[in-house]
Amino acid sequence: MAQRQHFWRCFLFSCSFMILSNTASKSTSSLTEKSTKLMVLDGPCVIRRTRLPRLDGIKVGHVQPIQLTSNTDPHLVKTISLSPPIFEIPDFLSEEECDKLIKLANSHMMQTSDIINPGATLSKLDYDTTFSQWDRNGDKLIDKHEIFAQLLYLRDMHFTDKDIDKMLQTLKIGQIKKGFIHPKEFQGKKLMGYIDQVRLKDPKVIGRHSNETWLDMWEDDILRDLNFRKAALTGLPLEVIEGSETPVVIKYGKGGHYHCHYDSHSPVVIQPCCHRSSQDGCRVCRYITIMYFLSDVETGGQTAFPIANNITFNHKKWHQQLQNFSNLSAYCSKANIIVTPKKGKAVMWYNHVVDKSTGWLAGLDQMSYHGGCDVIRGEKWIMNNWINIIGQNFGNIRTWNDTYTKLHIYKDHLGKYGGT
Repeated sequence: MAQRQHFWRCFLFSCSFMILSNTASKSTSSLTEKSTKLMVLDGPCVIRRTRLPRLDGIKVGHVQPIQLTSNTDPHLVKTISLSPPIFEIPDFLSEEECDKLIKLANSHMMQTSDIINPGATLSKLDYDTTFSQWDRNGDKLIDKHEIFAQLLYLRDMHFTDKDIDKMLQTLKIGQIKKGFIHPKEFQGKKLMGYIDQVRLKDPKVIGRHSNETWLDMWEDDILRDLNFRKAALTGLPLEVIEGSETPVVIKYGKGGHYHCHYDSHSPVVIQPCCHRSSQDGCRVCRYITIMYFLSDVETGGQTAFPIANNITFNHKKWHQQLQNFSNLSAYCSKANIIVTPKKGKAVMWYNHVVDKSTGWLAGLDQMSYHGGCDVIRGEKWIMNNWINIIGQNFGNIRTWNDTYTKLHIYKDHLGKYGGT
């Protein structure tokens, strides 16, 4: 019986992959080698491939039809950026599907996704900060860039230049050398006390202001159906899609936002990739983000990519000017790419570049820096899917969720999505 189940899992996986390969081959570059073949062994299925699939954007404004399911018309996928590759897919979800996902989320406990809970009691250790911790370049002065970087590190707070000027003026520091904190002026506890008062009174400076809940991808047909569409869109095997992180639904009320950030971590960090049973001392390995707008928004709530498509990008200069655009409450309109919420629309982007020689996951794409702008009127509902790639190649790839296998799901849905 076990051998028969293994055969069916491998057979169904191979059918699904061949279908996805056929539907995505015209729009995905370097999907597989010509020698791709399925090997049914006494262990897990092994698909001999060497390169990660990647949708070719062609050029900004290019629209390509992609068949996501066998019983619907092709979806139109529009390229809105090449660096990073970002794609807009209108009507990826129907209105009914959006409403159902919101209903599912409301049946769960929605929790604050603020980095620091406004009601949390802060440890006294948080106030034991030293001048040397803030003076990152060791020049015996703390400049605005160092203030911004330390606030981001300690509290995930995104102060603008105006916020920093106001802090220096209120605390009567930065007067020995204008705009800088001198060692004689530095008072750690006083500084942290001011910062936390601002954090409690002004949510615009905190990194994230929203509520969220995680959905089990097996709890409803709609979530299982989505996996097939994601596989067709990305060209990745269904097992990789189903083994990735569970989706999260996020609600943004008035003033809700998520200031600029990256969805993944650089492989330069010497840590293993996180997976479900190990989320400490690890790095996030998210090859692709797919975000769905589950509602329209009266005003605001855009998704912004401040430095996307920046052909004159200079990493050092950009890093020194983060405070000039990371706070989307202040700088949303200055972003290079701004995506307006539209119920049912999906937005997909790649968080990593791919090594040209190996075709595998390489460094973090610096241009994927992004965030969610303030909701001015109404509320915004979105759902995020992150597609994880964990491993050095398809020979040793593993899934984020080690317990995802559901054989009956393949059998129930194979015919619906083009199998025989």
